Amino acid sequence: MAQLYFVDGASKVAIGKQINLSRFQVAALIQEAQDTGIVRIEIVIPDNDQDARLAQALGITRVVTVGTGPWPADRHTLARETARVFMDQVEPGDVLGISWSRTLQLVTRELPQLPHNQVIQLAGALNNDDNQAAPRLLAELTCQSAWPLWAPLIVENAHALMKSPEIARTLDRANALDVALIAIGAWSPELSSVWNRVPPEVAEQARNAGAVAEISGHLLTADGAPVSSPVESMVVAASVNQIRNARTTVAAASDAGRAPAVHAAARAGLIDVLVCDEPLRQALAALVDRPEPTPASAG
Repeated sequence: MAQLYFVDGASKVAIGKQINLSRFQVAALIQEAQDTGIVRIEIVIPDNDQDARLAQALGITRVVTVGTGPWPADRHTLARETARVFMDQVEPGDVLGISWSRTLQLVTRELPQLPHNQVIQLAGALNNDDNQAAPRLLAELTCQSAWPLWAPLIVENAHALMKSPEIARTLDRANALDVALIAIGAWSPELSSVWNRVPPEVAEQARNAGAVAEISGHLLTADGAPVSSPVESMVVAASVNQIRNARTTVAAASDAGRAPAVHAAARAGLIDVLVCDEPLRQALAALVDRPEPTPASAG
């Protein structure tokens, strides 16, 4: 019935006559198909000139905007579109890397089976206030082989933990990435899941050192340069260089407040394709259109 109604365009009355049900019964069953996930409806805004212009200004390959109007995209909508865009980049035999974030955890649930791909977890996970169970990024993914990272993202001594064979083997495989998937956070209490996991004085020290972006726990300045701070010694994740060396990196981000962070990640060469919501796209467009300050003349 779902095929007849949504794909073939048959009316509920016509479907009812065909299978000897009333149109009310047909309507109820079609609604049940939507409620149980047999039918999924997505509204995707096609690429437009604004996306193309922003991609060119950022120096990246593509921007994909989710949603319309001034409202932020909900995390599930962003995750579904990110999964679709990510799969556009994947070829059989590719080695895939997926970092951890709450959005990327949802993305993994939207991915199809990947029988010809290895998948590597690029960063440790963090519990959130709503779920005290240990997050398992790749638990619901079917693939050729999965390489989880059995560690939190933030620990007191990351260097010692990353020497353990289980973690070292996973991170070594990130040297062969073909397609990477990352999330971009801004270095602030509201827009980074890492900020509140480090001591307050360390977080402030990093901000004073120029940190604006957080990617898999790694901090960047507005120019895309790495930030030297104690945070780096606490991060269990693939390196910035390992992510940068992937053939294609897909980045997901939302919220206008993350515009400086996304701009920094693009400057660092960590984005090829960006999936974002409308408020973030508008903030990014305003940011890249802003003229660079003219240095004061000497003398």
